[in-house]
Amino acid sequence: MSPKFDVLIVGGGVVGLTAALAMAQRNYNVAVIDAGSLKVNTSIADLRVYAINKASQILLSKLNAWQHLDFNRVSPYTKMHVWDGANGAYIDFDSRAIASPNLGTILEESILKQALLQQILMESKISLFPDCTIDAVCSSDHEVLINSDNRTWEGKLLMIADGAHSPTRQKLNVEVTTWSYNQHALVATVKTEKPHQKTAYQVFNADGPLAFLPLPDPNQCSIVWSTDPKRVQHLMGLSEDQFNQELTRAFGKCLGEAALMSPRHQFPLQMRHVKQYTGNRWLLMGDAAHTIHPLAGLGLNVGLADLDSWLQCMDASNGLLMSRKILNTYQRQRKYAVWQTIALMEGFKHLFGYSNTPVSAIRGLGLRLCNELTPLKRLFIQHAAG
Repeated sequence: MSPKFDVLIVGGGVVGLTAALAMAQRNYNVAVIDAGSLKVNTSIADLRVYAINKASQILLSKLNAWQHLDFNRVSPYTKMHVWDGANGAYIDFDSRAIASPNLGTILEESILKQALLQQILMESKISLFPDCTIDAVCSSDHEVLINSDNRTWEGKLLMIADGAHSPTRQKLNVEVTTWSYNQHALVATVKTEKPHQKTAYQVFNADGPLAFLPLPDPNQCSIVWSTDPKRVQHLMGLSEDQFNQELTRAFGKCLGEAALMSPRHQFPLQMRHVKQYTGNRWLLMGDAAHTIHPLAGLGLNVGLADLDSWLQCMDASNGLLMSRKILNTYQRQRKYAVWQTIALMEGFKHLFGYSNTPVSAIRGLGLRLCNELTPLKRLFIQHAAG
């Protein structure tokens, strides 16, 4: 006989594990099914880092996961310095403008997953099923069934959070709107000559943005360098010394000389957005529903906002787990909000991609004006905080 649960969650990443905690703490029996091991290795630094905004931190705190973080591996940042590489115009953000101790927190994916798994071990209503590849999904008006090898799980609701290439989404034949950003992102950890002073930095060059995200060590940053594919291949092929020179030059020596501390990794940047978030007893969230350009560091935050939106829809309906009305409300809210974010990222990318003098001059004037208008900057900060 197949095990029966209230909620089936496919995907044991950050969004899937957070969803499991949220649903279990609302007294639902939850199964988390993942193709991987559902184990993390925190003994080595993880190159994949997230900029967690205030809204995401509040959600994780409510679920009692934030308290399990290894705070020696967590880096709150209090300021942001963003500038235009073409004209030198800049805008600064400071957490004091919103009377907050910080603007957000930089942390490694493995550290966050470890904290979530620690809290999950304390939840009797969550069952973990690692190393299970989904073979089939079948939903009806009464239940949803998932098959993997010789196993079957039965539930009332399926929450899908198995990543950008989501095999489960594909099995449900969900259509996706997609386009290439014509850029790849190069990520690495670097050591800087000058301390970062708990500041997140980003420069917009003509070929794409370069971000330095502060790590717990005052002279270490995680970089995300988004540029065209040919340049990324060139950068990947350089010797360490040559790469360090190119990196320092592209960053305008903002933190002095920069030097690699880790291997370099690169991946293509693709916009994806599903044409439907929900169906018969199922919903999509996180990267399974959308992927956006990393220039504002919003990716995971948008995924956790999906979950928060679902929880609000469900709680407003007196905790009803499944109804077409709740699913439709969730879909309507997230499609609108995510398309807004996609359009904003697309606008920034194109605006800073123009290198001709008139556009650069107007862009520089806009940045300088924004930097002088404290109420407008406060609005930007509050929006970025979620």
